[in-house]
Amino acid sequence: MKLSVFALFILMLAVQPASPQQTRTITPDELKTWVYYLASDEMKGRRNGSPEMLQAAQYISDVFRGAGLRPAVGDTSFFQEYSVKDRNNVTIHERNVVGILEGTNPVLKNEWILVSAHFDHVGIRQPVDGDSIYNGADDNATGTATVMALARLLTQPENRPQRSVLFAAWSGEESGMNGSRWFLGHPVIPIEQLKLNLNFEMTGEFKTLGDHLFIITGYLFTDFDDLVGKYTPADPWKVATQMQTPPGVFFASDNATFAFKRNGDKTELNIPAFTLVTTDDMNLIHKPSDEPEKMDYVNMASFVNYAAGLITWLAAGELKISWDRGAFEEFLKK
Repeated sequence: MKLSVFALFILMLAVQPASPQQTRTITPDELKTWVYYLASDEMKGRRNGSPEMLQAAQYISDVFRGAGLRPAVGDTSFFQEYSVKDRNNVTIHERNVVGILEGTNPVLKNEWILVSAHFDHVGIRQPVDGDSIYNGADDNATGTATVMALARLLTQPENRPQRSVLFAAWSGEESGMNGSRWFLGHPVIPIEQLKLNLNFEMTGEFKTLGDHLFIITGYLFTDFDDLVGKYTPADPWKVATQMQTPPGVFFASDNATFAFKRNGDKTELNIPAFTLVTTDDMNLIHKPSDEPEKMDYVNMASFVNYAAGLITWLAAGELKISWDRGAFEEFLKK
């Protein structure tokens, strides 16, 4: 395909820029408000198919709309509705919450970065010390609040990305990634134009991993962590390479829906898709002790502001991300 002189000029401008400086930042109190709401006892653990999940979806869509995102479903709705059978063969009606931020570059806006998190949890279960509500604060009200905050930040004029950004809050992750899988089968954008998925999980706890460190799942078989390391803002975060978290968590969140596909008996790498996590402590996962008051909202705000700048930077430059298929094959053997 031949490009016009104008298009070539636009692409020349897309050489990886200097790290952008933000003016609008997200505050700890904003994040705290969202996490406390999503992980409150009144939300009853956000079980898929529950009235509380519909309530949570409406809450997220209100933030998306208020931030200035465009509805992604027919340009009229933020809800991508679907139905699935649960393990008891009961039909569950659910919805993803999806919004669009169009890129500013006339050429690069036809490429997409997907920013996502799941907002469901496991509901009410066996009591532990008298508490039967599995609130899911770090798993994954914090990741959801991160995506909500990024929608608010990236719509600011100084942060507007050159590539288009699709924001998604997935339902159904705890039931087998049903929401993201439904989306992949019914995409609202041309899926071949999706260049990167940044998925956020457990972004509110930092004690074991340490401040200003985060995990990129799948870093063992990609060069994406090297690219991220080139982003140097005033308040930098670094990719952790020493952690307690088993590498297999790459397959445990919605990034896996996009990152690999089955080809017969083989698992093949697909769209560059990674989950960003700020803890390697899995002791709160699927326990009623995963409560909002245990999160560190000051560090969380720092991470979210870093992530907003990172996405703006990635959306402006040459976005070449490679998989190391040999390393992936070795990883699968372990």
